[in-house]
Amino acid sequence: MIFRPGFLLNSVAAAAAVTMLGACGFAGDEDQVRVTVVEEGDTRINPVGTRLSFASSTMRSAVAKGLVGLDEEGRVVPALAARWIVTDDGLSYIFRLFDARWDDGRQVTAERVARLLRERFAELRNSRLRDDVAAVDEVVSMTGRVIEIKLDAPHPNFLQLLAQPEMGLFRAGHGAGPMRLLDEENGIKLGQFDEPSEDEQEADEEEEDRWVSLRAETAATAIARYRAGGAQIVLNGRYHHLPLIDAAGISSGDLRLDPVAGLFGLRFIRANDFWAVPANREILAMAINRPALLTSFPRVSAWQSRLKIIPEALDVEGINTYPDWAGMTMQDRIGFARNHVSRWRASEGPIIPLTIALHDAPGAAILFKRIQSDLRRVGLDARKVSSDEDADVQLIDEIAPYDSAQWFLKQFTCAKTSVCLNDADARIAEADAATNLEIKARLYAEVEIILVDHYNFIPIGVPIRWSIARQGQRGFAVNPRGWHPLNPLVGIPIS
Repeated sequence: MIFRPGFLLNSVAAAAAVTMLGACGFAGDEDQVRVTVVEEGDTRINPVGTRLSFASSTMRSAVAKGLVGLDEEGRVVPALAARWIVTDDGLSYIFRLFDARWDDGRQVTAERVARLLRERFAELRNSRLRDDVAAVDEVVSMTGRVIEIKLDAPHPNFLQLLAQPEMGLFRAGHGAGPMRLLDEENGIKLGQFDEPSEDEQEADEEEEDRWVSLRAETAATAIARYRAGGAQIVLNGRYHHLPLIDAAGISSGDLRLDPVAGLFGLRFIRANDFWAVPANREILAMAINRPALLTSFPRVSAWQSRLKIIPEALDVEGINTYPDWAGMTMQDRIGFARNHVSRWRASEGPIIPLTIALHDAPGAAILFKRIQSDLRRVGLDARKVSSDEDADVQLIDEIAPYDSAQWFLKQFTCAKTSVCLNDADARIAEADAATNLEIKARLYAEVEIILVDHYNFIPIGVPIRWSIARQGQRGFAVNPRGWHPLNPLVGIPIS
């Protein structure tokens, strides 16, 4: 399929016509910020549950603090907890709570927070954080304002886990800020959280001076709303939306790219015939011209390619987990792959095209055409199917919630895909249980070697997460977590 620039521009222009009415009368007050989140499919915002969309997570973190949170630069900061200590063995985290209240005026107590945390950890065993919360052994309240969380094994990134939006706490539907819900009539409107006292039950009749409106929309509509002046910030953009940015003429200064870590590549979920052999899946990894593919998106010329699973920053000294062909030129890789495919076809017969599940979006079409072209150069072919159709591989485009090799490796266990190795799963379990952090890191590194040789994942690059915000926007900063809380946008502290 060929995408015409005029077609993309018309898509954004049509969405702009819809959003113009919502933009009328916008005053540009820095204490009143309109935020639009790019979402695929369902755009409802519901902060309750365990499988939250980005918009729902954004709302939850705004109205339901956890023990700690993330600031606009992605750093862990106090929230319900004023301070904490970690025992030397890394198995116990002790938190002292602020003197705080829920939004119905009731006191925040250690006993209630401990109970809510126990319930939340149990709920999150059916979520993206299930592997992490499994490390929690016990949560106890020690005094009126102190709680302790005990772990089965050290989790060096446990504070980053507790800062995830899913860890925000509700008591009978009531959060503890840093913001509160003002209105839901035309999107979500959130304002200053003022802890109510028992003597003050009357609601203010005047509208809050500082507020943020939050809505979720398709990429085209979100970009159009920004162009029309109906939003100051657009969040959660991904690689496959980038052609819309170009078509809409968004200023390069307004496009913000978060320096995130995570996985962007092809995970095998089915392996038949030619693709059942790891050495043949290796040919796919060799054939992809990553620099050429990534530079097909001109707005992200610094997009980094990847040849391995775990980021270099987490590598263990003395263990090389790059594939053997990493030092070969692209020309040599193509020659080797072409000869391999020719020999296979001569002995085994025709090779079925690789089916790749991707979004139905302009950027996904560009990605597919590049991969298909690279495969055809070595005598193979590919076919694109939609994300909900059966396929050989699916694109993983996910941000790591914390800085740990564990998260990266667990995306390729037998719980995630049938194209897996029981030996790798067993080694991961051994690493999880290890109490010595050096031994734990070395075991994870050994698992990466096993998985690199198995080729059930073909790395391409780091994930892309973009936002749109004008330069100088208060409370907004690009950061390695790709997370942008709402409260700093209008100068409301988290605690």
